[in-house]
Parts: sequence; C-alpha cells; structure tokens
Amino acid sequence: MAESSAPIAQPSWDREQNLVNEYLRRAVDEFDSNRLAVKLMRRLSLELPGCFLTAAMELLVPAGESNALRHLTALVLRQEGSLEVLTNPQQCSRDNAITLFKRFLQIDPSFDVRMAQRLPDRRGANWSEALDVAHTTRALDILDNTSHGRRLLPVVGHLVDHSSSRISAKATLFMGRRVQNPAWTAKQLMQPDQRVRANAVEALWGVDSPAALNILEECRMDGNHRVLGNSLLGLHLLGRREIERRVLEMADAGKYETRSTAAWLLGRIDSQECVDSLTCLLKDDHPQVRSRALRSLLEVHRAKAQLPETVAAQAASPDPTEKAIEPAATLEQNPESIIQLRLDGTRFNVR
Repeated sequence: MAESSAPIAQPSWDREQNLVNEYLRRAVDEFDSNRLAVKLMRRLSLELPGCFLTAAMELLVPAGESNALRHLTALVLRQEGSLEVLTNPQQCSRDNAITLFKRFLQIDPSFDVRMAQRLPDRRGANWSEALDVAHTTRALDILDNTSHGRRLLPVVGHLVDHSSSRISAKATLFMGRRVQNPAWTAKQLMQPDQRVRANAVEALWGVDSPAALNILEECRMDGNHRVLGNSLLGLHLLGRREIERRVLEMADAGKYETRSTAAWLLGRIDSQECVDSLTCLLKDDHPQVRSRALRSLLEVHRAKAQLPETVAAQAASPDPTEKAIEPAATLEQNPESIIQLRLDGTRFNVR
C-alpha cells in the first residue's frame, strides 16, 4: 500500500499533541533500523507543523548526537515558525533556547545571521517581519550566549539606542562583550537607563586593563544596585580579595535591594562564609531577598553537582527509570508492515 494522501484528522489539541509526541519519539528511537521513520517524521512536519515543532524541540533539548536527531534538526529548521517558537519566552525557556540554538547552528552555520536579520533594522524597513520586543530581547540573549566574534556587530549595533529599554540593555551587553573597550563603556554609563548602565559594566568582566579597572572602581560606589553589583563582581573576577568582605557587609544593609544584590553576589563568590550568609538571608524580612538567596544557594549546589567526578559517576550508573522498548511498541514488526496512526478514528498509512 502506498503512502496515503488523505489528510490527518484534526482531533482536540491535547490528544493530537500527545499522539505526535509519542510517534515522533518512536521514529527517533527506530530511525536507524526502520525505513519508515523518515517518512513519518516528514509527514508529521508537513501536516501537523505546530504539534511537530513542540514535540521536536522537546526531543532536541537533551544532550546527544545521532542520525535521527540531525535529521530532526534539519526538519525543524525548515519550519516557518521555528524562530518564533525559539525566541518566545512563553514557549521555550532561556536554557532550552540556547541549547536548541547551538544544535541548529551545527546544522546551519548561518543560523545566527538568519536570526539577527529578524531583529528590527536600522531604518525600520523590516517592521512587518521583525520580531517584537519580547522576541527580540530573547533573540539578543541567545545570540550573546552562542554567536562568537564580531560579525553581527553591524546588524546589532544600532539597537543600543533602541526606544525599548529592554532591547537597548541586551544590545549593550552584546556589543560591550565583543568591543570590550573601556571608552565605549564609559560612554554607555552616561545613559539614563540603569539596565543599560549595568550591562555596560558587565561587559567589562574579565578585561584586565588599567582603564577597565578604573571604571569598575568608580562604579563600586554607584547608587544603583545593579551597577554596583556588576562592578563588584568584575573586581572579584580580577582577583580583588577584599570584595568578598564588602559583599558580606552588604548582606546586612538597610535597603532590601542592596541585600538582594548581595545574595546574588554571594552565590557567585561561593566561599563557605558566603554560603553561610546566604543561609541566613533565607530568613530575611523581604521576600525578594529570600527568593534571591534561595536561587543562589540552588545555583551553588547545582554547580557542585556538575563537578567532573560527579558527572562521571552519574554517567556510569544506569537510569533506574529507563525502560527498554518492547517489540510490540516498535513502528515496524517486519519489512512489510504498515504504520497506523489513529486520530479520532481516522488513520493514515506510511509504507
């Protein structure tokens, strides 16, 4: 029997999504052993693109390489809505978006340029196709964490002066990290938006020069807690040992914003004294301070859990929840079998 040309029935969204999740996973599992898997993947991508994108991105997030995942990645890249889903904070978490973007970049080395071209351009000529503020902010964050070098500077540079403070701040961080010029940073510190100023300081992290050190020293007295925090962390990264004592003192400050900034810094300095101080901040009077302290403690524990010896031990231990695929659950029992997907009583066959 040839591949059916009848359209797939459209049941309720949840049931439809669950079916696509199941059959796409099975197609990936049997990709190298079942000649029908490729056809099934392609048909799902064409007839149920929304469900396919959701299911495919979930399968592509975990680490790993295989013929199936590379083929699935290529199919996702052909979907018109892939960029929108990837840059939508409501549909894709930041960590997952960065992971997926790196996978896409392996298949399509120009994918960062494609994403950058969807940002608002300098003259507003692409306004009908450009990403909105939320998507642009996420896109800049993804590009900042994945696209190295300076080739995107001409495309992103004008966004430093964008009317949206969120876009302007992200563009400042992107540009500053690649320019790493203290004179450029000093110019951005004249901006009224505090997020822009804070990100300009963050862009100097790791720059060990007299000019950069001078800016960080000046900003450690800044009245804005974000600028202050970024300058102190920058100094700590340059080996200034007295910064830890300053941060510990901030944890007892009167303003909750300062204590919250201290909680963020303590998690990145990560000494035993800092961990003890974070534990105390869990009982702070202000909920923002308690929340920040908890997140910093979780980040500290998560970082320790990812030490090489811990990861090696986890890799050597079998996953007790992993189940072997039963023969009855495979897509194909013999070379002449037919895949049947039942959607509200309607089936389509793939040969």
